[in-house]
Amino acid sequence: MNFKVFGAFALAAIISIPAFAADDAKQKKKKKGNRGQANAAGQLLKQLEDVGLSEEQVAKIKELGKDAAAKMKKIKDDAGITLELTKKRQEVAKAMADSEKKGAELAEAINKEAGFSEAHAKALKLVNDVRMEFNKAVVALLDDGQKEKLPAKMKRFAGGNKGKGKGGKGKKKEKPAPAAK
Repeated sequence: MNFKVFGAFALAAIISIPAFAADDAKQKKKKKGNRGQANAAGQLLKQLEDVGLSEEQVAKIKELGKDAAAKMKKIKDDAGITLELTKKRQEVAKAMADSEKKGAELAEAINKEAGFSEAHAKALKLVNDVRMEFNKAVVALLDDGQKEKLPAKMKRFAGGNKGKGKGGKGKKKEKPAPAAK
């Protein structure tokens, strides 16, 4: 009789272990939270998977990412930008994605709708500047062969757009149209 009871307990334990392991995995994921937002290096490394980074480059990118993330966090904290405020802005941005407004006008409308103050908007610009400098520093670590393999949205940091200012597309509109004859 004791053997049957022992067998039943053993069977129950074998069945329940994977369930407990799955619960632990879910709890670990919850604890991580939105690490992707704070971990600029992780996001960038994912984009650069096909470039063929060396271990030294990966280590340097992670170090640069820690510095950039710390700067961005300080800027947001100093400006009082909370996670809730950031989520609200993301929701508003999704809702206004099909808006006729573009560029700075769209950003201003999103900030206003999300309840961002002028100080919050300035802080977001500073955060974006830090992110851009981080991206440029990472691309500067790459050799020419790696730069050729950059994803399209990263190529602007490779220095290939010389002669074009910020928002190169906008510069074309400033040229006067040829006079009609």
